[in-house]
Amino acid sequence: MIHCLHGSVGHFSNWDLLEESLGEDIVSHDLWQLFKKKTPSLAQAAHAINAQASQGDILLGYSMGGRVALHALINEPKKWRAAIIISAHPGLNEGHSERLAQDKQWSHLATSDWHEFLQKWNSQSILPKVTRGLELAPASDQSAVAKSFRHWSLAKQNDLRPLVPKITCPLLWITGEKDQKFTNLAQDCIPLLPNATHFTISNCGHRVPWEAPQAFTQTVQDFLAKVTIS
Repeated sequence: MIHCLHGSVGHFSNWDLLEESLGEDIVSHDLWQLFKKKTPSLAQAAHAINAQASQGDILLGYSMGGRVALHALINEPKKWRAAIIISAHPGLNEGHSERLAQDKQWSHLATSDWHEFLQKWNSQSILPKVTRGLELAPASDQSAVAKSFRHWSLAKQNDLRPLVPKITCPLLWITGEKDQKFTNLAQDCIPLLPNATHFTISNCGHRVPWEAPQAFTQTVQDFLAKVTIS
């Protein structure tokens, strides 16, 4: 069983491509549901994911979902058989106030004008305009998305680099060749992890699974085959 966590402004249906191509049972978590009754911290979100998983499952997280996944793996490292982290940030070591101000602006725009928010979000240079299998959060999740920019802001996340050595399961960290920032972040973390591999997929940026779906699924398949054999 693979538990999949979507990215910021994303939708759980984005992982349908994995279920079709891998032939694995997939649980696509709707992270926005966590905001329906209360506003969880990243640590509380990670606890909720761990609580829904069985011993020996596999955890996969993209971008914001990758940050939640890292928290879950750190909190219960022995629960997971393997993990796949895609285009995720381990935490800031500077620039917290600037990032918090930026995320508050995103939150305000998401609350005040959903259409303009989606347009501006999708026009960021780090997010190439690809549509295959990629859905953004619907208007019904507008409030949850706005809250996530405030409560799950990177500015409020601790730097996880000192904690990632706790993650002992096999871990594959994937980034896009054109996403230099997140490739550098992955390279920072790999030496800290006891059983991790970094793989860069050519000719794509931040949205790796949807920019290069065949290369992405093949990379995941190869990794899972090694995990199964071992």
